[in-house]
Amino acid sequence: MLQYIPVKEELYTPELGSYISYGIRAVLASGEEAASVSDISTDLAFVQKLAALCTLGQLSPIHLRDVVEDIL
Repeated sequence: MLQYIPVKEELYTPELGSYISYGIRAVLASGEEAASVSDISTDLAFVQKLAALCTLGQLSPIHLRDVVEDIL
């Protein structure tokens, strides 16, 4: 089973300085990373919901970036 999990990231940009953001990682049953998208949102609840929907629908990892772009 493929699982999508939120990933906390500590990032920096000259415009914003340091900030916390969340990405999503697709993990195979073996524990191997299948795909990831970084810096989706600073809203953890939003990223958790998106990750849960991707897991529930068993989204193919090749479509993760497209789904993230579409939802933003």
